[in-house]
Amino acid sequence: MSRYSVDPGRYGPAAAEHPAGERDATRPGEHHPADGTAADTVRQPVKYDNDSYVRDYSRCILCYKCVEACGEDAQNTFAIAVAGRGFDTRISTEFDVTLPGSACVYCGNCIGVCPTGALMPASEYTMRQAGTWDESKQTVTTTICPYCGVGCNLELHVQDNRIVKVTSPLDHDVSNGHLCVKGRFGFEFVQRRAGES
Repeated sequence: MSRYSVDPGRYGPAAAEHPAGERDATRPGEHHPADGTAADTVRQPVKYDNDSYVRDYSRCILCYKCVEACGEDAQNTFAIAVAGRGFDTRISTEFDVTLPGSACVYCGNCIGVCPTGALMPASEYTMRQAGTWDESKQTVTTTICPYCGVGCNLELHVQDNRIVKVTSPLDHDVSNGHLCVKGRFGFEFVQRRAGES
C-alpha cells in the first residue's frame, strides 16, 4: 500500500461486517448503491461448518482457483462455483446449500490452490487463532500416503512433534499437488496414543 501510495481512508470508514449468510442470500440485481458514509466491505464471519477446513471469504480475491480445482482441474465434483454478478460475485456451493449438504467430498484441493488463506485447514486455523502457529518451528517431511496403492506424495508439516497440516508437492507425477480426503485430512490417527479413544 505504501509503495503505490494507496489510501483506503479516502473511501470513508469501513462498513460493519455483514451478518452471517447475508452475502450468500443476495441475488443479481439487488445491489444497492453506497450512501457514501462508509466504504462497503466483504467482511463476514468465518464459516466453520465442518471438521476439515474453514472458509473465510473476507480474504477471497475471486481468483476462481478453488472453483477450477473442484471442477475440471482435479476433482470433477463441482461442489463450489461462482454465484452472483457484479459487486455481489462470490464463491458459493451449488444452490447456496451448506457445505455438508453439498457435493463436497472434503478432498481439500481447493485449500491447496487458495493463494490468500480464504480456505484453510481447520487445524491451521485453530492454531492461528490461538497464536500457536509458527512456521519457523515446523519441519516438512515428504512421505508416501499409506491409504491406498496410488502412491501420492504427502508433505507432513510437523510442529511440536505433531502433524499440523498435510500438503502435496505440485511437481509430483502422481498427485500434481492434489489429494483425497484421506491423504489431506486423515493424519489424526498418527497422533493417537495407545489406550486413547
